[in-house]
Amino acid sequence: MKSRGLAWLAVAGMVLAADPAAAQTSAGGASKAASGKKAPRTAWGHPDLQGVWTTDPEQAVPMERPVEYGDRAELNAAELNAREELIKKRARDDAQDRIDLGKVTGAGSRVGSGDGPEHWYEIGKSESSRTSLIIDPPNGRIPAYTEDGKKRLAKQNDKGSFRNNSTGPWDGPEDLDLRDRCITRGLPRTWFPSAYNNGFQIVQTPDTVVVYYERLHEARVIPLDNRSAPGPDVREYMGYSRGRWEGETLVVDVTNFSDKSEFYGAAENLKVTERYTRVGNAVKVEFTVTDPTTWTRPWTAMVTGYQDPEYWQIFEYACHEGNYGMTNILAGARKKEQSEAAKRKQSNP
Repeated sequence: MKSRGLAWLAVAGMVLAADPAAAQTSAGGASKAASGKKAPRTAWGHPDLQGVWTTDPEQAVPMERPVEYGDRAELNAAELNAREELIKKRARDDAQDRIDLGKVTGAGSRVGSGDGPEHWYEIGKSESSRTSLIIDPPNGRIPAYTEDGKKRLAKQNDKGSFRNNSTGPWDGPEDLDLRDRCITRGLPRTWFPSAYNNGFQIVQTPDTVVVYYERLHEARVIPLDNRSAPGPDVREYMGYSRGRWEGETLVVDVTNFSDKSEFYGAAENLKVTERYTRVGNAVKVEFTVTDPTTWTRPWTAMVTGYQDPEYWQIFEYACHEGNYGMTNILAGARKKEQSEAAKRKQSNP
């Protein structure tokens, strides 16, 4: 389903020459960059955001801040050390789970379940001391839902599988989450780091910016000509994007989402405003989500894309070709129905 590791096997014997122009940075690179400095420029004078970036260092940062941290944006040294130990334990436990399941299935991994072999996973790469990806409200948590928003969130959470412990019913593929169906992670959900495939690439021309995500290989083509949004009859899973430069920052407005977009209770009324800023050898991406029919106020999250010598390209992500997870969820639902029908028949001969 997710096969970054397959691409690694294909290039394992290659010897790569270092590119001095693409200096690497640690997870602290963005915060250590000198403030007030202008970003490098493209040949036509725009701030240069181009490159292959990864949000791996922020992998263990929760989207919402745990309540006990209040308005505190950073962990102290002891808390960071505790998080790192927890990440290591989680990685060990996860690896053992795969070994144990492999003994049962004979597969040697979770391939049969759709979860994939060990080398697909990148658990344990977090190096960030941030307490949440959400930076506004100050408590780092999603603001209060409207009554309609609560209903839509509950309906959206009825879909999916392991993501939200849904019990179905799964009568067909349409009952599953869009991610489980390999259709889209959606926007801005695709920005949130996960256990694998957190790379993204930015390519620029004088009048266009393209953002290409490794996970599901989704590409966004963002025009910079100040055009208006299309009419309300034009709807897309990832919305319609158009951008502009405000000093050192690329600002992108995204509207015209589909009613199937499904982002934490929001869908067709969602508006996302992204702000991309080059900070040293990193790219900071802030995104504000607004939907007064879902939340009582807008809220903002931020991720940082870092350069990494192991991420010199966007790797393969073969989802549809091996989507055993969806197949097995539906097959399991049919098996459960047959079992329940047999029990009813026994109790009512």
